[in-house]
Amino acid sequence: MSSQDVKAKVDEIMSDASLPVDEKVSRLEKMYQDVRQEMRAATESSMVTDNDIGDELQDIEKALASLNHHPDSIEDGGAATL
Repeated sequence: MSSQDVKAKVDEIMSDASLPVDEKVSRLEKMYQDVRQEMRAATESSMVTDNDIGDELQDIEKALASLNHHPDSIEDGGAATL
């Protein structure tokens, strides 16, 4: 998924008035985990480029922060993080 696609999807989720906050958080969390997995793959393989992955994470994190939610990651508690 391109960075523009991620931003568009985040904007779509955030602007959907029919979605309750917990559903928005759930969808954004799923996107966050998917992008984190893509980032891990990019750092472990020359097959995947990490163009704009950091920007994608930042877009998702900003949306989650605006909902007063901060994503947890298993990497956040360890010594080696991305």
